[in-house]
Amino acid sequence: MHNRRPRATGEFTDSSMSDIAFLLLIFFLVTTTFDVQKGISYQLPKKPDDRTEEVVIDETNRLVITIKQWGIGSYVALVDQAPPDGPLHRALAGEDVILDDPVLQEGIMTLAAQRAESVEATSDRLLNNLEVAKGVPSGTYSSLSSAVQAENLSAIVHPGLIREEMGGSVPIVIDPIFGEVAFGDTLVLADARQGNIASAVRESELVVILKFFPDCDYDGMINALDVLRRNGVSRTGITIQERLGGGA
Repeated sequence: MHNRRPRATGEFTDSSMSDIAFLLLIFFLVTTTFDVQKGISYQLPKKPDDRTEEVVIDETNRLVITIKQWGIGSYVALVDQAPPDGPLHRALAGEDVILDDPVLQEGIMTLAAQRAESVEATSDRLLNNLEVAKGVPSGTYSSLSSAVQAENLSAIVHPGLIREEMGGSVPIVIDPIFGEVAFGDTLVLADARQGNIASAVRESELVVILKFFPDCDYDGMINALDVLRRNGVSRTGITIQERLGGGA
């Protein structure tokens, strides 16, 4: 009598499959990462309180001009407010002049030159521009002179148009790094291999607020800004002036 061997069947036990699936589920939950869109990061300004100081421009540093359009390509300026005892305080008050009037431009240039920023302020901006150009954190260099020595840079002065226009009346300061620096000059830091690395212009503290009538076209706005820039003004504000009454 022969013993019969048990025959193998195609069936298999699935009693442990639930345990395996549960372990896989835990594994994927632990190891899977999800991309989350954070949106645009924007920090809202603080709520003003009694300690918040309002930025007020001193009248001696503020020039307000209204720009009108008198035909195609023709623009006139009206000095609404000028620093007291300055070249434009009485000469052009209440009088319309063309935007390219030499007296107006000379007055703007004189006011800007009288309020030329210190070379130290220009040097601070130049140092910040250098750190940005080098890709180093702010405050890496203790001073501009230490940065020049550490990076073996050349200090160069490029005379501006204001020096040519005003001649000997342009404010000039003797700087230990750059030598003679006039209002409107550009201070440049250069490297022997890379060339010019950073620059800053000695600007003015004069703030000019331009008020345009709604019918003044884009070219008039650009023309007015160019006039200010040519005469050494970099701090400007622009508003739209409502036309009151029936005057031109």
